[in-house]
Amino acid sequence: MSTSIRGACLCGAIAFSIAPPYRWFAHCHCSMCRKHHGSLFQTSLGVARPAFRWLEGADEIVHYRATAAFERPFCRHCGATVPALAQDDEHWNVPAGLLYDDPGARPRSHIFVASRSPLTEIADGLPQHATYPGASFPAVETVREHDASAAIGGSCLCGAVTFTAADGARRLINCYCSLCRRSRAAAFSSTLMVGADTFRWVQGAERVRHYALPAPRQYSTDFCGDCGSLVPSTAAGSAMLPAGSIDSLLEPLPAVHLYVGSKAPWYDIADAWPQFAELPPPERFAELIQ
Repeated sequence: MSTSIRGACLCGAIAFSIAPPYRWFAHCHCSMCRKHHGSLFQTSLGVARPAFRWLEGADEIVHYRATAAFERPFCRHCGATVPALAQDDEHWNVPAGLLYDDPGARPRSHIFVASRSPLTEIADGLPQHATYPGASFPAVETVREHDASAAIGGSCLCGAVTFTAADGARRLINCYCSLCRRSRAAAFSSTLMVGADTFRWVQGAERVRHYALPAPRQYSTDFCGDCGSLVPSTAAGSAMLPAGSIDSLLEPLPAVHLYVGSKAPWYDIADAWPQFAELPPPERFAELIQ
């Protein structure tokens, strides 16, 4: 590909364009990426500075820096993670989940696998690196302790928002729709469903910001207003916990893949869990979702 492609956050306030070649295209499993995106891992491309351009909304970015080495900016309106300058200052680190079109390249590796979530199954055959290959970027662990009586505990990246759930989840729900990809700035969203009556905010509920797409769209998201991390949402008697926000050491769960008809062309599903082009049929909905 020689032409540029566009990307944008969930609400569209921030937009940009990129062009190949790409210095890297990798899945990162570090706990900081998982927290910030709310996903099991994030996927990004390395775009040379001359090949990156903000199209609109650069003044809508919140410039959050979790460490001195790397900024994790996000949209002030919808919380979606947006591109940031990489450590070498010569490339932009661009979340692939924000892209509208096929970048004409495919992921090449998994990095920081030593920090991966226990809910993640890596079965695609790509090279795996325990940390960052060829450089001394240490993993920064952000896992926090929670009430030992809770089945699940979680938090945002900056730690301002924490939560617990008294009951565990039965299944990992992965959604590949374009809205989830742009909200998480990742290949897909991964959610744990628990009863709303078992969920509670431990601290920071007042820091949670809510964004909903304009009617008639029925899509919304919640995020920490300080760091932009995706945090739980509640609706219809359920609490939906972003898998990347979980601190508890959970056992692997069965999964289901939804809206694979909208899957990004650069991501392949390598496991054998059930897949549906959109939602499961009504007769299987309670079994797989609730």
